[in-house]
Amino acid sequence: ALSHIHTIHYDGKLSVVQVKIATGRTHQIRVHLQDHGTPVYGDDVYGLSDWNKALSSRKGILRPLLHAQRLEIDHPVTGENMVFEAK
Repeated sequence: ALSHIHTIHYDGKLSVVQVKIATGRTHQIRVHLQDHGTPVYGDDVYGLSDWNKALSSRKGILRPLLHAQRLEIDHPVTGENMVFEAK
């Protein structure tokens, strides 16, 4: 699996990163971000347990905070390139 990770912003604690996936595997983004030293906040499997506990108790968030700004895929039947972008 291959991911290209670019740090857009780092405030000394948290990072905003851009990830481009060259090949896809289950949990790929989460594993590669952990390897990169920027685990996903709220990820119980690949994240930081002390940060996740604080996030849960202070904010009530019980899931990974991983969001896509843009998804680009080929339709599995027609092969048409499809782009979905958050505004």
